[in-house]
Amino acid sequence: MTPIYLSLLLGLLLLAVPGYMIYAYDRLSWRAPALAVVRMLVQLSVMGALLWAVYRYDSVWLCLLWLLMLVVAASFMMVSRSGLNSRTLFVPASVAMFVSVLGVSLYLLYVVFAPTDGSPFSARWFVPVTGVLMAHVLTTNIPAVRTYFDSLRQDSQPYLTLLGNGGSRLQALAPYVTRALRSLTTPAVANLSAMGLFVVPLLLSGLLLGGMEPLQAVCTFVVLMLACMAASVLTLGLTLWLADRKAFNQRGQLMI
Repeated sequence: MTPIYLSLLLGLLLLAVPGYMIYAYDRLSWRAPALAVVRMLVQLSVMGALLWAVYRYDSVWLCLLWLLMLVVAASFMMVSRSGLNSRTLFVPASVAMFVSVLGVSLYLLYVVFAPTDGSPFSARWFVPVTGVLMAHVLTTNIPAVRTYFDSLRQDSQPYLTLLGNGGSRLQALAPYVTRALRSLTTPAVANLSAMGLFVVPLLLSGLLLGGMEPLQAVCTFVVLMLACMAASVLTLGLTLWLADRKAFNQRGQLMI
């Protein structure tokens, strides 16, 4: 087998053709993809070093620290891309992500997968499962949270009308929660629907490359996709619930 570093260098040669095409026909925009590749290599190098430490020492506390680091980074990204005040959203998003991803991960590891070749809380199992869940939670919750608060800012009349007519806060917010849920589930459902017979998803390809049997890989992929959906919806609900006190005043007016 080719040494891993040589494989990486040989793989980078694949950029030669697209790099030449971009430079030859669109010189004004070649810097953006080049910087993206460099940024990807730097970020993955740092992540690789962190993963090496987590796998090398393989303790429960390191696994939890790894998840906490992912949650903090994802929360910063959610706040920045949602255009909301960090004081309002950062702590609720962090708590919601940590509780949801950890809870769903433990259910998968102890109930669904229940591995016999090591502790479910070992880095070998815990890191990949939480990583997949965190990636899906982040990408789906950013537009959902943005949709929720943008709808309240731009179309607050139905909310105020329901409150003024004696409706509860939950009843008044229900239409906006519905919009946020649709923003979360619609892209996920579209991606699942686009998986045809001859399209092998990236995650499924990784399972096959890791040596898993095809039928087992497909079953694992399906379970992970369902878990991603559950973790995303749970994170959205907890985020909105925890952010409610900071986002609204005592009279129910939006403060952000």
